[in-house]
Amino acid sequence: MSLSSARNYALRAAKSQDQKEASELLSKAILELALAIEATDAKVKKINKAS
Repeated sequence: MSLSSARNYALRAAKSQDQKEASELLSKAILELALAIEATDAKVKKINKAS
């Protein structure tokens, strides 16, 4: 669950010669981005709650 994982999936998708594989890799990249956003949001809410 990280931005670097999402980036790696996206780079692999860009290099892929197979459209199905590229689609799957992009789906994984999007999921990784969503998880990273959720984790960041939770951290921000925790910080704001503590203030």
